[in-house]
Amino acid sequence: MKPAAFRYTRPGSVVEAVDLLVTNGSAARLLAGGQSLMPMMVRRLERPSLIIDINRIAGLDAIEVLPTDIRMGALVRQEQALWSTVVRREVPGLAAALAWVANPVIRQRGTVVGNLATNGPAAELPAVALALGAKFIVRHADGEDILPAPALLGARERTLAHAMITHVLWPRRPAAAGFYEVARRDGHVPVVSSLVTLDGGDCRVALSGVCRNGLSCPSMARAIARRFPGLPAIAELADALRDDLTGPVYSDTYSSARYRLEVAPVVSQRAARLMTSRIGPV
Repeated sequence: MKPAAFRYTRPGSVVEAVDLLVTNGSAARLLAGGQSLMPMMVRRLERPSLIIDINRIAGLDAIEVLPTDIRMGALVRQEQALWSTVVRREVPGLAAALAWVANPVIRQRGTVVGNLATNGPAAELPAVALALGAKFIVRHADGEDILPAPALLGARERTLAHAMITHVLWPRRPAAAGFYEVARRDGHVPVVSSLVTLDGGDCRVALSGVCRNGLSCPSMARAIARRFPGLPAIAELADALRDDLTGPVYSDTYSSARYRLEVAPVVSQRAARLMTSRIGPV
């Protein structure tokens, strides 16, 4: 198949891009890496009348160290972030998750912000952003806002028809991290994935593929921290997960809700084991 007809433009600034979004509204789509947008257009699941290519906008491809955050521009590629020494040192939970996203060819073009903005049910990064407390810098016609991850990625997600995410802010959390996922095959969209991080008594767990949105799991995190340096039993994690659920369990043509609910504690235990192995003897 081929995409439906569309117009194409390449703005040279964020202000110009936002003006185009305001003028065209929901008929326009931003193009950065295109690894999610283009397949949807080819299948005609998306039919924008205007594509706004932001790849020529200067300054959006940088990873910057701020006093409390790592600021990542909208054009930072997933592979760039994965191999960044700053990200690996300051946000190892993000680096651990990025290693499992798609494959190197897709990560060379796909952007971190694009993966987050698409917010697919099984996408790894939205759940990671929720668990780690990421924030988004959003530019609109009247200025700029900083929104917490739940405002864009949570159960009551917001649609940005007239605004643009210019940066994502990752809190500097140099905690030990482990990530694990189950997929139908390597590089395919995961069925369920889990991130576990631990810094002292502060444990965080993120799950994707279990609910329609990424899921931050404080009850599972408490169970893991309580057992550290050992591992909680699968049954204990399953009980904790039921306390963390915020909506119906997700299902699609590939995996049932029952299967996802059963595999999530197993995946989380394996992520916790990887995290523990990186801490070393206690």
